Amino acid sequence: MENGVEKKSGINFKIVLITLLFLAAIGAGAYFGYNKFLKGSSKSPNVVAQNNSSSVQTQQTSSQGNSSSSSYLQQVVAKYTFDLGDFTVNLADEGGKNYLKISAYLGYDDKKLNEELTDKKPMIRDAVIDILRTKKVSDINPKYMDNIKMQIIQKINPMLENGRLNNVYFDDILTQ
Repeated sequence: MENGVEKKSGINFKIVLITLLFLAAIGAGAYFGYNKFLKGSSKSPNVVAQNNSSSVQTQQTSSQGNSSSSSYLQQVVAKYTFDLGDFTVNLADEGGKNYLKISAYLGYDDKKLNEELTDKKPMIRDAVIDILRTKKVSDINPKYMDNIKMQIIQKINPMLENGRLNNVYFDDILTQ
């Protein structure tokens, strides 16, 4: 009889151990999934900046600096790029004497998105201009560029039906 009791307690110990390992694996997966996918898609600061074009709100959003979006954009390398061309816009500084000249490319992974981007290029360029015109000279520096890129992605992605953008690349940046 004692052997029967020892076998049963050994089986119970294995079940408890397997259950704990399973729960630990689920917890680790949930933690990784949250940090990788959900934490970077927090839209509240960027949506405020998009919906309210006042320069005060935009400056506050830019000065917060979204470190999770920054790390996301630095990790993502798109398969394909789409050339939006050059943009020359007046910046939102006092007096309106400062301007920005920039070349932009959209990054994406789905090849079928190229045709849609070509068809919607005027609307996309208008969306990018809307975002860039709300910036000040102080916003155009490496510290805030990833925030600007995320704003562009979040404004353009709802326009697209055949895929999603995953990055924005700037080739030339000139402010004066």
